[in-house]
Amino acid sequence: EAANGEPEDPFKISDLGILFTSKTFLIVASLCVLYYSAIFPFQKFATSMLENRLDMATEDASALFSWFPVGAMVLTPLLGWFLDNKGKGASMLIAGALLMSACHLIFAIYPLDGSSSSYFVAYAAIIVLGISFSLVPAALWPSVPKLVDGKLLGSAYAVIFWIQNIGLYAFPMIIGSVIQSSNPGVTNPLEYNYTVPMLVFASLGVLALLLGFWLKAEDKKKGYGLEDANIKK
Repeated sequence: EAANGEPEDPFKISDLGILFTSKTFLIVASLCVLYYSAIFPFQKFATSMLENRLDMATEDASALFSWFPVGAMVLTPLLGWFLDNKGKGASMLIAGALLMSACHLIFAIYPLDGSSSSYFVAYAAIIVLGISFSLVPAALWPSVPKLVDGKLLGSAYAVIFWIQNIGLYAFPMIIGSVIQSSNPGVTNPLEYNYTVPMLVFASLGVLALLLGFWLKAEDKKKGYGLEDANIKK
């Protein structure tokens, strides 16, 4: 029963249709799959890419990428406090997608030639990606209860994870295919050119960025409270 003693409406499978016909929910779900597809599959290829671009040993490339969680580790508690007390969830989603796109574009087009400045740029880009990884999840998951009915909340998270896992299943294969097609005749992974795959990752970030702007516009129009603080004073 509900808190006021009145019986709650039972959940029905047909209620899922509400989620799949909700524009704002589909925006959030699409943003989620785009963002995570540009993070987790990238982790799979990052060490080889760094090894290739910076002409470094596998151990050194792995050590460089190990800096990825540093930005998230430092900022996540602060961002949680900020979101609870100040809000700006939709803006945080936009900022996170923008930072992720910038990181992937750096690895796609910046001339990493093994110099000390290249190492600095690579370290900075990896840390920026970690900051992005702190911004987006911190704002994404608390936004869902503001967009769907409470009785659909569990289903909403399940649907988002379902869509996300489809992307995480498919995208490593897509990137692997892109690497092969953009490196015809190359059999040594250390000789791969990663420009096109990194541009694909960057394009996911750009699409997520556009969805972030769309979500913010929908919030402004319909007043979901995505920019409001979670703690009401």
